Amino acid sequence: MAATATQHPRYETHENPPFLVALGYGLQFSLIASATLLVTPVIVAQASGRDDSYLVWMVFASLVVVGVSTLLQVRRLGTVGAGAVLPMFTAAFSIPFCITAVVDGGAATLTTLVLVTAVTQLAISKWLFILRRIVTPTVGGTVMMILSITLASVVFGLLDRAAEVEPVAAPLTALATLVVVAALTLRGSAVLRLWGPVIGIVVGCVVAAALGVYDIEPLLRAPWVGLPSEWPGLGLDFGLPFWTLLPAFLFLGVIISIQTNGAAIAMQRVSWRQDRAVDFRQVQGALAGSGVTNLLAGIAGAVPNIINPGIVSFTQITGIASRRVGYCIGGTFIAMALLPKVSGLLSTIPGPVMTGYLILVTGTLFVDGAQTVIQTEQNRQKVIVAGVCFWIGAAFQFGLFHLPNLGPVWGTLLKSGVTTGGLAAIVMILYLELTNPRRMRFQSQLHIDALPELNEFIATFATRRGWDTAMQERLSAVAEETLLTLAPLDLELDLDAEEAPRDERRLVVVASSDGPVADLEFIGSGSEENIEDQVRQLQQYDTETPAEHELSLRLLRSYASSVNHQQYHDTDIITVRVDPPL
Repeated sequence: MAATATQHPRYETHENPPFLVALGYGLQFSLIASATLLVTPVIVAQASGRDDSYLVWMVFASLVVVGVSTLLQVRRLGTVGAGAVLPMFTAAFSIPFCITAVVDGGAATLTTLVLVTAVTQLAISKWLFILRRIVTPTVGGTVMMILSITLASVVFGLLDRAAEVEPVAAPLTALATLVVVAALTLRGSAVLRLWGPVIGIVVGCVVAAALGVYDIEPLLRAPWVGLPSEWPGLGLDFGLPFWTLLPAFLFLGVIISIQTNGAAIAMQRVSWRQDRAVDFRQVQGALAGSGVTNLLAGIAGAVPNIINPGIVSFTQITGIASRRVGYCIGGTFIAMALLPKVSGLLSTIPGPVMTGYLILVTGTLFVDGAQTVIQTEQNRQKVIVAGVCFWIGAAFQFGLFHLPNLGPVWGTLLKSGVTTGGLAAIVMILYLELTNPRRMRFQSQLHIDALPELNEFIATFATRRGWDTAMQERLSAVAEETLLTLAPLDLELDLDAEEAPRDERRLVVVASSDGPVADLEFIGSGSEENIEDQVRQLQQYDTETPAEHELSLRLLRSYASSVNHQQYHDTDIITVRVDPPL
């Protein structure tokens, strides 16, 4: 089914296109994803030297886990899942760590480490509003850049080994794949960019067949319908390989969480016809769904999973964000797992073809990491942290200096660029946070009666920063209007009934400064209305005679330079930036 570019979605998440239309687009996306979906498990199984039964199981388990978890993200169970079309995908950047886990410790070690990754994601999803100062785009972007060089070392190692057997055919096949994928990605239309990896892999397989390095036997041996005949006997292993790889898989959990966070936000923005504030409750659901996905992947002995980054572009092109398409995608992946002939075809993709594709993935991973830091981080010092920590990671990854004998555990840990660079980034970010001008904190009941104490707190904050009376009055006005806006919402929740009583609802205000600019962070109980959305609507649809309940929002809009409302499960964080009066 052809896809045409569109600016606004024809079908939002909750709307249903005709079933055949949804099925067609679901099959189309599944086909696009399937060609590269199995690259990660196939490379891990082959490079770790395991037998064919392990390869068959990894392919089967990966398809089932991706299919089931895609349905979970679409359907949403309680707080698990985004309730949006967020298909899951195998994480190519985990390849070097998965290979090391299987080679050094066996399948049980990989299972245990993937479960650790899942637990990390679940913890981040639950305490996202608490960890937001540590699990930052700067840390995530830095580790993504380091992951690119870690993956590159594995990719070129695979190519070198293939070239030893086929010194001409292997490099030519990889080059042909890379040229086609890169050409379509860089200069193709929106539709061709979407199909670029599939076309490049097909061309690479044709070149491999012409040069005599394409083995079709796995496809011929595979039955049309069936299940794997052997189960690899998975279990848990907490041996030395587990402990040496543990930091790397913890960072994988952080990176997958940051990728999920970004993908969930991007998907929200292309799924709505009108601009809205980001619903971080849905983001938390996506993070929890991704954590459960990797819980399933660990139990099944598969590789870690992420959200398929191609879904945002696909939605923009087709204009269909309907959950019905997501159901079709998840169902298709599960059906493919039960058709060994289909998965057998995908597993016959030659190693040099996968290498050619992964070279582009490596470059894209580095660029994505750099963009994550530069575009989302306004603090120059934190951008410098990213650059310094990238080279720290690179130095340890490639052994650019001699390390003393620190024993098997610490020696292995320090050889990992992801571990050393990631830890350095966290330490340096925490150092910057701790050496900032000290934040001031105010706590009270979330009720209008707290206003006098809040005004006293604001006056103390302004005095300690050395600001004049005009700035203090502006800050007091912002604090008052924000409280007046929050308190009625909280009272409505109280009247609804069997929620927590009013006197248990708390308000926390954290005040900080960036030069002459003040940042006030209001942390309170969850509400249904989003203040950021309401302020935006007032800007777009201004009227001369505002309703009474809009007065606080209008005053807040006039005093604050920006208002950001992040809604989490049971917790709201409203960040108001206030510039000094002219």
